[in-house]
Amino acid sequence: MAFAIAAFVIPLGFDTLAASIALGLRGVQPWRPAFLFTAFEVTMPLVGIGVGRFVAARGESLAGYLGGMLVIGVGLYSLREAFEQGHEVGDLSLRTVRGMIAAGLGISSDEIAIGFPLGALGLPVGTVLAAIGIQAFLATAGGILAGRTIGNRLGEQTSRISGIVAGTAFVLLGTFLIVERLLRR
Repeated sequence: MAFAIAAFVIPLGFDTLAASIALGLRGVQPWRPAFLFTAFEVTMPLVGIGVGRFVAARGESLAGYLGGMLVIGVGLYSLREAFEQGHEVGDLSLRTVRGMIAAGLGISSDEIAIGFPLGALGLPVGTVLAAIGIQAFLATAGGILAGRTIGNRLGEQTSRISGIVAGTAFVLLGTFLIVERLLRR
C-alpha cells in the first residue's frame, strides 16, 4: 500500500517543485506559497476521491480504467507545460487574495484528477492526504529556495526537467493502472 501511495504522491511533488522553482526565480518568499499550496493540494484530492469512490461503488472495473486515463491525461498535460516552458503559476501575483486563489487552484488542479483513482483504489484518505501535504510543503518551500539560489538559466532548466519527470511518471503510472486492470480480467 505504501508503494501505491508513493506512486501517486511523488510525481505530484515534481509538478509542485517545477512551479515553485519558477516562483523562486521571481524572488517570491517561500512561506506564504508553501502554506497556500499545501492547503489547496490537501483539499482538492477530496473532490476526486469522492467521485472515484462513487464511481467505484457502481463499477470498480470502469473506475480503474477511468482513473488510469485521468492519470495519463495529467501526465500529458504536465509534459506539455514542461515543453512549452511555462507553468500555471508563473504569471500570477501572490500579493492579492484573487491571485493566491488562482495560484492555489492552478497548482492543485492535478490533485483533483489524481484523487479519482485514489478513491477508486480505496487507499486510506488520511494517509494519502498527509503524504500529499508533506510533499506539497517541502516541494514548494524547497523549490522556491532553489529557484532563488540557482539563477534564471539553470532554474528554468531545472523547472523544465521537474515537469518532464512528473509528466512521464504520471503517464507510466496511468498506463500501469490500466494494464493491471486488463491483466486481472
